[in-house]
Amino acid sequence: MTHPSITTPQGAAVLRRGLANFLVELAIALQNHGVYPPGHPFLARSAEGVVQRLDALLQDRESISFGVAHGRLVIGGVATSAANPVLSGLAERLHRQRIGAVTLRRGLDVDEASTLLWQLARDPAPGAPPAAAGPHAQLHPVSYAQLELTGHEPADGEDPADGRAAELWVGLARAALALGEEDDGTPAPDEVARAIEQHARAAAYDQVIVAYLLQLAEELRADGRGAPDVRRRLAQTVRRLSPAALSRLMEMGGDAAQRRRFLLDAGRGFAADAVVRLVEVAAEAEGQTLSRSLVRLLEKLAALAENTAAPASAAAQGALREQVERLVGGWALADPNPRAYTAVLDGMSRTLPKGSAGAAASAPEPERILETALEVDAAGPAVWDAVQALEDAGRLHRVAERLVGAPGGARLAPALWAHLCRPDGVRALLRTAAEAPAALDAVLARMGAAAVGPLLDEMADSGSRAVRRAALGRVVALGPAALDEVGRRMDDPRWFVVRNLLAIVSGMGQAPEGFSAAPFLRHADARVRREAFRAAFRTGADRTRTLGLALTDADAQVQRLGLAECGDTCPAAVVPLVCRRIEDPLSEPEVAALAVRVLGDSRDPLALAALVRLASAGTTLLGRVRLAPATPLALAALQALARGWAGHPAAVPVLRAARRSSDPQVRRVMETVSG
Repeated sequence: MTHPSITTPQGAAVLRRGLANFLVELAIALQNHGVYPPGHPFLARSAEGVVQRLDALLQDRESISFGVAHGRLVIGGVATSAANPVLSGLAERLHRQRIGAVTLRRGLDVDEASTLLWQLARDPAPGAPPAAAGPHAQLHPVSYAQLELTGHEPADGEDPADGRAAELWVGLARAALALGEEDDGTPAPDEVARAIEQHARAAAYDQVIVAYLLQLAEELRADGRGAPDVRRRLAQTVRRLSPAALSRLMEMGGDAAQRRRFLLDAGRGFAADAVVRLVEVAAEAEGQTLSRSLVRLLEKLAALAENTAAPASAAAQGALREQVERLVGGWALADPNPRAYTAVLDGMSRTLPKGSAGAAASAPEPERILETALEVDAAGPAVWDAVQALEDAGRLHRVAERLVGAPGGARLAPALWAHLCRPDGVRALLRTAAEAPAALDAVLARMGAAAVGPLLDEMADSGSRAVRRAALGRVVALGPAALDEVGRRMDDPRWFVVRNLLAIVSGMGQAPEGFSAAPFLRHADARVRREAFRAAFRTGADRTRTLGLALTDADAQVQRLGLAECGDTCPAAVVPLVCRRIEDPLSEPEVAALAVRVLGDSRDPLALAALVRLASAGTTLLGRVRLAPATPLALAALQALARGWAGHPAAVPVLRAARRSSDPQVRRVMETVSG
């Protein structure tokens, strides 16, 4: 029997008692495995406690999943409190390891639980995904590799400046696309909706998304600073989600009471058209049937709220909110209206206000006009009106698509190509590049270098991450023809513009004439410096000097870039700086591990001395070498000594001590090397 949901005095649903107890048990056991050495009897008791709590939860189900958000765990449609230090600590540990969700199945035993706890208690190797602990435990990794950082700093009024609602929107967007804290910029609503649609169905992932939606609905009941922009973005996201995806999220949103509370909050906070969609999906989840006439009237109220002047819009919004509250209170029964009355309601609901988005659906078909004109090679006012209608509707790419496959003509086709091959045409096609990349590429192929200016303008000024990314990629594809214009814009005062221009240079592997990355290697913004170092490494700058600057930079990502560039050909002048990255207590673990790898490939005596210091801890009374504690760095140093310096007099005593060691980790390293 499961415990009922614990409810706060304000009525907010929290974790069921059994789930909360299990998560606390898991967090404590994980902390113990990070503190006590292997074989300690307390660890076995910790693993047994986790298994016992899990068995109690899985009496009436096959598995349990929970999602990992930044500082929170999400399970059963409820997010844990960030004020709980035990659970927030568990969430932070999993978040650092890029784990998006955890699934535990019936049958997990103590040995498998111990393996899982040991994996989670140790930080993984740089770049290594979390491994599955066994058939009854699965860790779902989060991947950042496919994401390209081409965002820019928000302009005034572009993104929410502050407020809880803005923070929750950013959290939702980043959770949907599995973005990390180091990924700057906020994804566009289209990207968020696409990510939710395309994500493989996973309960933990859906729980994270639902938790953010529940918090957003509650927060948006009050008009705070930035809230209108959040409503707009959220409405665009909900509008682009399919009914199946919305139903999936609604099912994950807790019990009927929580769903209804969510709808009440959404009715007061979400944009009108988003509310109507959510009401329809929630009714289906509740097994209720809404009158089609009522749904159409709700749609009409939403259209009035979104497309009319302020007084009428406010009245429509209020009426819509009132209807939603009445629906949520009792839902709909069978339609009690006479058929004639229902027909009148249907007719009223089909009529949308003039100028609204729905009115455009009944307009003449501009594409049909364009196709006919291309067939007969005839131009005229009707054709250009059709082209303008497509452009106004954000469908200019349809003109390019029709032109690519159209028969050649002497009159209309050249005029249409000229209309497309202009700055405004490039900007319009960039906005639909994700949907119709071939249309944009066809226009750019005709324009050549003339397209560089509009592309760079959009890369700097567009508020859409997808548009900026498409523009940057197209400039790189244009190759050397774009370099002169890129070089002329390097003095732009905006950091994000300079960063993206440097990304173009590094992507091409070729610099504009007279360009030097040196001034940007000391830029105040670390994001600019990262791209500057990539550009410097790829365009043949002074390698030793650039490596020296990278290894002494305060930014850990720049340090990693420098160490990766060292490879197996680290210049002798740079070896002392690599050693410093190991000895500096402020160095991040990933940076220190990369530095050990670089020293292992070096044949410099300083590298040997650093590896020996790292692997040993003095001598015994009998003069034998005493090994350092088996930390990841010490083990990596032993491996490097065994592979590169096995016969050197300074390394032989250390390796001899390692072969005599009883530490299982040391023995595995030595067996791996000898094997």
